Amino acid sequence: YYSDDLKNEGLIIISTLDPITQMAADKAVSRKLGDLRGSSSKTKDLQGALVSANPETGELVAVVGSGSEFTGFNRAVDAKRPVGSLLKPIIYMTALESGRYNLASSVDDSPITVNLNDGTKWSPKNYDNRDHGYISLTTALAKSYNQSAVRLGMEFGMDTFAKQMRRLGVEEQIPPYPSALLGAVNLSPMDMLGVYQVFATGGFRTPIHSIRTVIDDRGRILQRTGLNTQRSVPPETNYLTNYALQQ
Repeated sequence: YYSDDLKNEGLIIISTLDPITQMAADKAVSRKLGDLRGSSSKTKDLQGALVSANPETGELVAVVGSGSEFTGFNRAVDAKRPVGSLLKPIIYMTALESGRYNLASSVDDSPITVNLNDGTKWSPKNYDNRDHGYISLTTALAKSYNQSAVRLGMEFGMDTFAKQMRRLGVEEQIPPYPSALLGAVNLSPMDMLGVYQVFATGGFRTPIHSIRTVIDDRGRILQRTGLNTQRSVPPETNYLTNYALQQ
């Protein structure tokens, strides 16, 4: 819609946003940022964002684009940051879907070195700087161990990982280097909302949206957002992935 039409055509735009939820989201971000900003001189300029949607319909109910007066930069949509361990469930989902693994399967969390295309080597470490040997797949995901995640991810390959990301609705280009398995991928909060929405709905993906209906000045519906829901993950795979995440 052209800006002139929005100003002059008497259009009625029905949003999915819920004012009560939005107020709660604003308060939650302000309260948490207040605590964090007061904890250190290094965090006094900290910012934040929040996105919340109804997982069944994909309708946005609250969006917080920054933690104070709006500066014109909507962090909920436009802030692309490395997402870290948020991508690990996709690795384990792939393993479970392959049929080669179940929740009790052993995965190896010993040290691993990956040869990169430029001739260098990459050796990821766990956050606790310890090796845990053979552990169950459930434990590997629940404890968010890096070495087992990379070893499992490389077993299925970076192409498979990128395809799975696209399948879950991520449109950004996924870099082909192994550190992407540990979240060295710049994505927005909105991107991640779309991924986890699939886990929350039993494996169905409905595009995230914020406009329900557009009506003209005579009451005619010009546009209505339909439920474009698709099965993205098999139900049994989704159930097992969620179980491990809950652990």
